[in-house]
Amino acid sequence: MIRVQRVMRVPTGIAKLDEMLGGGLPKGSTTLVAGGPGTGKTILAAQFIYSGATKYGEKGVYVIFGESAETFKNNMLSLGWDFGELQEKRQVEILDLISLREPESVETTFDEIVETARVLGAKRLVIDSITALTVVFRDVAEIRTLISVLQKVLRGLDCTTILITEVPWGSNRLGMGIEEFISDGIIVLEMVSRRNQLRRRLMVLKMRATELNLKYYQYEITKNIGIDVLPYPEAEE
Repeated sequence: MIRVQRVMRVPTGIAKLDEMLGGGLPKGSTTLVAGGPGTGKTILAAQFIYSGATKYGEKGVYVIFGESAETFKNNMLSLGWDFGELQEKRQVEILDLISLREPESVETTFDEIVETARVLGAKRLVIDSITALTVVFRDVAEIRTLISVLQKVLRGLDCTTILITEVPWGSNRLGMGIEEFISDGIIVLEMVSRRNQLRRRLMVLKMRATELNLKYYQYEITKNIGIDVLPYPEAEE
């Protein structure tokens, strides 16, 4: 008799999304959250870290490229999430790595992420975003090397990880088309026009060890809740 090992799950804190995932993200997995401007990628990732610290007793590291930690914390306060307080309590660490000036600094950057997660005892990690991390690289070969190194770094951490990537308006490609190959899961966030209104919708495109229905679900962004996925998939049109 073959015994199937049960996959441990890490809840995101987004009730309907966790239901769709059979309880949450697979423990130790790397999930790519891809979307265009205004879709709420950072909010989803922040909700994952904030819920981990406040609901599930899991410490988290939020790595920021592209904006300052103070800007991030102020934006999250507008949702009712006090990341400054979580920092003071040593439940969350925010790494402000605004930009890389040269490819040679990547190794030092990764070492800082690993050491911060180790010292804190983090179980959750967010990198926001892969797109901003790779701006100093000149060609696809260098980016592939970076992604390969990042994959090895993440495998060595005892963390469940979310990577954020940008999807340009009008593009069907997820980020640079490379990140998806190191990910155990892909969550796509979109804004679409329906009857002269923009609506947000989400699909879990891929997730290791998870049965998926591959349907779009609408979601809203509200204060003190964050991402709130509506209970039923979009109707066929």
